[in-house]
Amino acid sequence: MNKLLKFASYFFDIPLKKVHSQYSDEVQVSVHLGQYKLSTKNAIYSFGKKYTSFETAIQQIKSKQRIQQVLVLGFGLGSVVDLLENHINIKKIVAVDADKIILQLAQRYSQAKLKNKVNYVCDDAIHFIQNNTSVFDLVLVDLFIDDKTPKQFLETSFLNQLKKSVAQNGILIFSKLDDSQENKNENALFENHFSNIFNESYAIETDGNKLFIWKNN
Repeated sequence: MNKLLKFASYFFDIPLKKVHSQYSDEVQVSVHLGQYKLSTKNAIYSFGKKYTSFETAIQQIKSKQRIQQVLVLGFGLGSVVDLLENHINIKKIVAVDADKIILQLAQRYSQAKLKNKVNYVCDDAIHFIQNNTSVFDLVLVDLFIDDKTPKQFLETSFLNQLKKSVAQNGILIFSKLDDSQENKNENALFENHFSNIFNESYAIETDGNKLFIWKNN
C-alpha cells in the first residue's frame, strides 16, 4: 500500500475492487484508516488491525500462552493474522474458507508479517472439520454469509466435531454478530447450547459481536 493511498484513507473510504462472490453476492475491498477492509452490503468481513471483535479476545490471550498451530474457519482477508503477529511461536495458520474468491483476495491484499505461515484451504468448514485429524492451539470461528451465521454451524454435530480440533490447553473463539435484537435472541439461546458442549466457556461482547470462548483445560 503506497503512502499517499494510506494517508488519504484516514479521511474517506477508498474502494479498490468489487467482485461477485459465490456465497456473499458482491464483496468490496477498500482502504480505510490505513487498513485493507473487506465488506459486503451488510457486514465487514475483515478490517486489518481494526477488526476489533477478535482483537479484544486475542488481547485476553496471555502472551505466555504458547500458540504454534492456528485454525481459522472463515478467513476473509485474514485480519486475525495481523492480530496474532505478537505470538512469535506460531508455526502454521490454516485458513479455511469455502469461497475461493475470498481466498484469492486474501492472498493478494495480505500485508501481515505472518503471511508466509498461512496455508490456504478452499473447503466448506463442516467438511474440513469432519475430515480433520490435527489439533490446534487456537481455533477461530468467523463463519458468516453477509451478516448471518448459517444454522448448520450452530448445530451440536458441528460443535462436537469442532471440539476435537482444539488441542489440550488450546483455545476456541467462536464469533457471532450481536448487533440486532434478532441476533441477541439467537445468541442467548446459542450461549446455553454452547456451554452445554464446552464446559466452563464464557462469552464477551465486543463492538457489535459476541464471542464465545473456551479453553480445553
